Amino acid sequence: MWTQYGLAVPLMLAVAGCAAVPTPAPPPPRPAPVAAAPTPAPLPTPTKGWEERAVDSGAWRYDAGSRAAAFVPTGSANPLLTMTCSGSAIRLTSALAGAVSLRTSAGTDEIRFDGGSAMLPNRDPRLDRIAFSRGRFALETPGGGALTLPVQSEIGRVIEDCR
Repeated sequence: MWTQYGLAVPLMLAVAGCAAVPTPAPPPPRPAPVAAAPTPAPLPTPTKGWEERAVDSGAWRYDAGSRAAAFVPTGSANPLLTMTCSGSAIRLTSALAGAVSLRTSAGTDEIRFDGGSAMLPNRDPRLDRIAFSRGRFALETPGGGALTLPVQSEIGRVIEDCR
């Protein structure tokens, strides 16, 4: 009987003594450096009423990481307008300055841009007017510059993410 267990016991003890040596986990990847916000493009001067003007060519782009939507004109890397969720407010960033008229299918409002940006509380009805405007909305400066932008789902996404 010892011969049966005589070989089995040392063999089992040898196998039990073997342990895998853990290898350290690789370090987490370094976060990508945050690039400075690009300089907004200059605003075009309108020649028609906001409802008759052609919509600025370009596309809305949404970034889930920064909870931002940016309207980038075709052939450019600099956005005309950026909407970013910032806590309980949405920051609009553009080359606009001063009292800017917001024109939507629901009517006309005013937004104050200081230093190229404006802050609107996340429950501000002007945000809903932008998101639900019929096909387009416009931002017009007293000096004649204007943006006529399409209404797309990225706008509503930023607003809902911020609420």
